[in-house]
Amino acid sequence: MTPSLLVKGGTVLTMDDAGSIHQPGWVYAEGDTIVEVGRDNPPARRVAADTVIDATGGAVMPGMVNAHTHLFQTFLRGLADDKPLLEWLEDTVWPAVRHFTAADVEVAASIRLIENLRSGTTSVIDHQYLHVAPAIDEAVCRAAERLGVRLLLARGWADRNHQPDLMEAIDEILARTGAVRGRLAAAGDMIRMESGPPHSLGLPGRSDAPASTFTAPRPKSKSR
Repeated sequence: MTPSLLVKGGTVLTMDDAGSIHQPGWVYAEGDTIVEVGRDNPPARRVAADTVIDATGGAVMPGMVNAHTHLFQTFLRGLADDKPLLEWLEDTVWPAVRHFTAADVEVAASIRLIENLRSGTTSVIDHQYLHVAPAIDEAVCRAAERLGVRLLLARGWADRNHQPDLMEAIDEILARTGAVRGRLAAAGDMIRMESGPPHSLGLPGRSDAPASTFTAPRPKSKSR
């Protein structure tokens, strides 16, 4: 039997075309599908849900989208934050990331994704340009899959005008991207990976693989 969920008592921001707000309101869902939304108190047929959440004093709304983050940088927060961008990158970020492993990045991504979830963000676009270890992209995706976050990993890259040991050849970039995307096919539309823009501070590199766009889907709903 599909588990049911009732969220009641909060201010429901439906985000529908009419901008409807129910204050207070309730939301009833079965599995991953929103079945019914209403104003005031839920009807008797909905109060026996498997899980009931009292959202009094809170907002009930579709998950927000974090459209730009660097999950691996969780472990660099607060370091040299008084420096201009280029000095910060050259003196702090680039020296530090050379020592990151895929396991380090998976932990960093998990911490940041949990923070996103706790703030109401359920979809994240991670601009992931760290590739000092081949398994780092998959580590980020693994963290998102484990936590149930919808993730678009925008794989940044640089093939010139960058630190030599942080650059990749175009053929290598495309091969690595294709391999990870192939393994992500089983995750459905929850986790995706596309080639992001070149991550370069000088002249732009080649752009054989187009940058991607991301639209967060609306929650599935049906009426009864």
